[in-house]
Amino acid sequence: MNINNRLYLVLFAFFHFELLVSLGYAQSSKELNFVASVNSAPIPQAMYDAALKNAIERGAKDSPELQQAIKEELINRELLVQEAKKQGLEKSPEFIAQVDQFEQNLLLQLYIDQYFQKNPITDEQLKAEYERQKKLIGDTGGEVQYRFSQIVTTKESEAMLLMSRLQKGDSFAQLAREFSADAATKKEGGSVGWVNASQMNANVLQTLRLLNKNEFAKKPIQIGNAWVIVRLDDKRAMKIPTFEESKPQLRQAIVQQYLTETVRRLRQNAKIVM
Repeated sequence: MNINNRLYLVLFAFFHFELLVSLGYAQSSKELNFVASVNSAPIPQAMYDAALKNAIERGAKDSPELQQAIKEELINRELLVQEAKKQGLEKSPEFIAQVDQFEQNLLLQLYIDQYFQKNPITDEQLKAEYERQKKLIGDTGGEVQYRFSQIVTTKESEAMLLMSRLQKGDSFAQLAREFSADAATKKEGGSVGWVNASQMNANVLQTLRLLNKNEFAKKPIQIGNAWVIVRLDDKRAMKIPTFEESKPQLRQAIVQQYLTETVRRLRQNAKIVM
């Protein structure tokens, strides 16, 4: 991997961790140690370690060059952050709204991760879900399947901002990982996997039918209180995938079932005013 790719990975990793620190989720004894300081502002060892770990997890090879590149990028970012703060940008409504959205998404993801760490999904659960879905599919009669990706937001303005970034060439998968409110698909870069036409939302299906492979919709789709940007990844004549092929989607289905049941239970005991 060349140095430009490494720097890209560093940028991506650090952006996430910087927000983590600002929200108070990255406290550790390592923060007492520093790898550098910029205008007397320290760069914690924990921040460097997290950026290095994320870069390696995304394909970079650990090396002295990568480690130095990460330190330089952290320094550059700190300089830019200090300049932004001089202009008072951290007090802007746009910044506060994005931090709030990130905090919600992060807490939701931590909530899901914690539950499934304590209650791992077993092969028996996956097999039961596979058989359940096979029964639902029944006779397909030559039905079409669509493989698509999505970015889900809770506000139309957020969706339109992401649309403009997509039109400028930003990565769909990267934006999904950063901003999508759908915890079941964001880790997969928004990938939903293969879905039967008969099982899809009518507006999503109508949109996908008009798209070419790897093309994203030119405007978001409103589904209830959510706004969804979709991209067609592929389509094919219906076939029932094997159990092994279905595992990622089966896991997503079980996670979604858990979330649906949890929300139903919480709404029963919540005081909601609209």
